[in-house]
Amino acid sequence: MKKRFILILLLLGVGFAKFLNAQETKKDSTFKLSLKDAQDYAMQNSPTMKNSNLDLEIAKKKIWETTAIGLPQVNGKFAYSYMLTLSPTIEQFSSLSDYFVPLYAMFGAGNAQWQNPYITHILDSLSNANNNSSGTTSTKDLKWGLTLDITASQIIFSGAYLVGLQTSKVFKSLSEIAITKSEYDLKQNVSNAYYLVLIAEENVKVLDSTYQNTNKLLTELEAINKVGLIEETDVDQIRITTNTILNALDMLKRQSEIAKNLLKFQMGMDIYADVQLTEDINSMIEVERIAAMLLQKYDVKSQPDYMLIESQEKLAGLNVKLNKSAFLPDITAFYTHDENFNDKALSFTPPDMIGVGMTIPIFSSGSRIVKLKQAKLQLYKMQNTKSMLEQSLLLDYEQSKNACLNAMDKFNTQKETINLSKKIYDRTLIKGHL
Repeated sequence: MKKRFILILLLLGVGFAKFLNAQETKKDSTFKLSLKDAQDYAMQNSPTMKNSNLDLEIAKKKIWETTAIGLPQVNGKFAYSYMLTLSPTIEQFSSLSDYFVPLYAMFGAGNAQWQNPYITHILDSLSNANNNSSGTTSTKDLKWGLTLDITASQIIFSGAYLVGLQTSKVFKSLSEIAITKSEYDLKQNVSNAYYLVLIAEENVKVLDSTYQNTNKLLTELEAINKVGLIEETDVDQIRITTNTILNALDMLKRQSEIAKNLLKFQMGMDIYADVQLTEDINSMIEVERIAAMLLQKYDVKSQPDYMLIESQEKLAGLNVKLNKSAFLPDITAFYTHDENFNDKALSFTPPDMIGVGMTIPIFSSGSRIVKLKQAKLQLYKMQNTKSMLEQSLLLDYEQSKNACLNAMDKFNTQKETINLSKKIYDRTLIKGHL
């Protein structure tokens, strides 16, 4: 027993040590991410994508829900009732039971001579009912009732149902396009956040280099000031500049952390996780690739926004069909079975019945026509919106294209300016040392 207890303690100790080690590893682990890694992680973990996928599943279930409406429907109803008082009509009808036996005998004797099959069937049914009945019937037996009703129905024709099937399929297509748009937007947002982090880190590097050079210059000027070659005012001016650069550097470092948090938020990652970007801002700017991309033909119809508006136009067209179907009849077949568990109670309902019902719209004071006209007007509005969106997307493309070209020109100019500034700075340092 003692050995078993010691073994359990050892196992618990080993398990706890592994748990602590896993926690430390998780805490100290760093996510090294390229742009593609960040986008792939976002596709799997972003709440936006998860909700879009759930919307697609809901749309699939909606198709089955709509389809099931046109399949056979079976419902049951179980009811118990008790009459506190009997109506005078039932009591009077019950008092006639004394005359039923002589009448039954009279009809039986007459039918022995007539040999009428219909009367024979009725007499046999009454005889069977009397044989199956337990004891005599009193008015108390008529007070309670226990029934079971089963109804089965099947739609034979319904214009609204047919349009509903088409609408559910378009709704599913709309959800699929929404996923495509969510993926496109999410990748764009992750890319923007990724670039923002790279720019912030590059700004930190540049300003840190400036601070190091300025601080080095300050140290040299302080040494020169000690030998009396320059005034204290010149040193103070450089010291103010150095402190200003240091404050700006600290601010940029904080902005870099904020940019990383934004990236982690877009990816659906824990905001306290440690990330390290493996891409370089200079490697991301490929002038040849950007120029080739700008030469590609822009297809408006392949854009998610345009595909969404097309699906909405289809829904508006189906709404017109739905209002047209309101002028058509609905045809339904049905079967009912009624089971009465009180064989002594009066029941005039046949136990089994089948039938076909048709609902025909006749007159609605013009409401159906007005609804149809409204649906057509909504369709025209959607067509106008689609045309306007097409022009808007083309305009946005041209503006983005020009903005990209301007940014490339500005980048090349600033890159050349930085190289020239570095040359001037290096020459100045050489002259200063001479």
